[in-house]
Amino acid sequence: MSLSTLSLPLTGPESPPLAAQRGRDTHIRIMKPSVLLTTTPSSPHPKTLFFTPFLSSTTALRRSWTHLRRDRYKISTIRSSGEPSGPTVKPDVFGEKRELTGVQSLVDAMSPPIRIASSVLIVAAAVGAGYGLGSRFGGSRNAGLGGAVVVGAAGAGAAYALNACVPEVAAANLHNYVVGCDDPGAIKKEDIEAIANKYGVSKQNEAFNAELCDIYCRFVSAVLPPENEDLKGDEVETIIKFKSSLGIDDPDAAAMHMEIGRRIFRQRLETGDRDADMAQRRAFQKLIYVSNLVFGEASGFLLPWKRVFKVTDAQVEVAVRDNAQRLYSYKLDSISQDVDVTQLISLREAQLLYRLSDELAENMFRDHTRKLVEQNISAALSVLKSRSRSVQPVLEELDKILDFNNKLISLKNHPDATRFARGVGPVSLIGGEYDGDRKMDDLKLLYRAYITDALSGVEWKKLRCFIYCVLNCLEEQLTVFNYAILSTQEVFLLVPNFPATETIYSGLGFPDLSFPSCLSQ
Repeated sequence: MSLSTLSLPLTGPESPPLAAQRGRDTHIRIMKPSVLLTTTPSSPHPKTLFFTPFLSSTTALRRSWTHLRRDRYKISTIRSSGEPSGPTVKPDVFGEKRELTGVQSLVDAMSPPIRIASSVLIVAAAVGAGYGLGSRFGGSRNAGLGGAVVVGAAGAGAAYALNACVPEVAAANLHNYVVGCDDPGAIKKEDIEAIANKYGVSKQNEAFNAELCDIYCRFVSAVLPPENEDLKGDEVETIIKFKSSLGIDDPDAAAMHMEIGRRIFRQRLETGDRDADMAQRRAFQKLIYVSNLVFGEASGFLLPWKRVFKVTDAQVEVAVRDNAQRLYSYKLDSISQDVDVTQLISLREAQLLYRLSDELAENMFRDHTRKLVEQNISAALSVLKSRSRSVQPVLEELDKILDFNNKLISLKNHPDATRFARGVGPVSLIGGEYDGDRKMDDLKLLYRAYITDALSGVEWKKLRCFIYCVLNCLEEQLTVFNYAILSTQEVFLLVPNFPATETIYSGLGFPDLSFPSCLSQ
């Protein structure tokens, strides 16, 4: 890997407390960040790293990240049986509850009107006491005024200190409220607004907003799966709901996503391990994908990946495409040969949610249906080549294939087909395990077994249906068994002692097809 170094300030969209913390620009020598998105083979034993919230604030409430672990707690979500389990967040991901100091406890017990009245009384009492002391010990009116000024200033300072810690007390109560919720999904926006109103602070207050950002950052870091794990599919929905519950503004939330990206980038610089490097790339790709879905169309200006990390549009597209394909493949795993309308509509909705292109979704669906058919073919061949040579199980597997193919054709012509997953239609083995000359002999065995069975019982209707399917597929160069390379005559000649008479052939009911000349010989 070619390495180049450059001086890059860690800038980007930041919340006010982060900007305050960085009183000066911090430059570090780094490797080219675009390599974070370079696609490389994953290691069979990737080193597991963990992401911890990494924000700090200039307020008196110092965050301690030392004991923060990347443990997780299950968030209750409703999922289908075919989907993987949802993201998890451990209860202590937000840290321990904070204890209030003596002054903070006093402020916590006061309502805003009482606190203001107390501040006025403190200043007034200080002025009065100062005037009395000055007059008593100074013996003059001027001395009394001087004492009033001095002691009054001290009282004003005490009143200011009393009110200055209000935002910190509000932030501490916000933190304790979130920590006290066993399920992060139980957090309510109304409760957070009530905390702010209780202490008379705005949600845009530096300390209060810093706590909101801190909580959100911790949650997102915990929801994102470890580097060596794929996304589960509901991370985006979980993060969006939590963001809405917190009531955090999009610019502040986006700044936390960028900060997590910086954290991943810095961790990559600190570890020279190759496995860890590839794991960090995957983690960065997942962050980009999830973040873009969380903010939707606004991600273009809220998430400056290209400016901050020097990545290209193509690299961002690769991150979105790869993760969307992984999530869509999870949905496809629940699709069997008993597929119905509801499942196809759900697949289409998932495709749009994951931002997977129609072309990729169509190819993935066709690959999946082809693999389902290949399982039947493999099972049929296994029985056919066994010592028992039982024909009935083979015919059952072939019937399953034809039934599945007919079902897909029927669904393709369904009135609501536009709402279905892309790629619904006849199955083709092209591009699969049985696409090749080496497998053609195996497919001929299956043809022979099926047609022989139809002829032995003189099931003309069954034979006609099967041959029509074959000939129709031959015409379109798409056939269930990939027999496009065979001629019509060869299909019939697969069966030994086939009664090749023009009467039988015409009796199959194909007026648009001429009788194969080789069969009349």
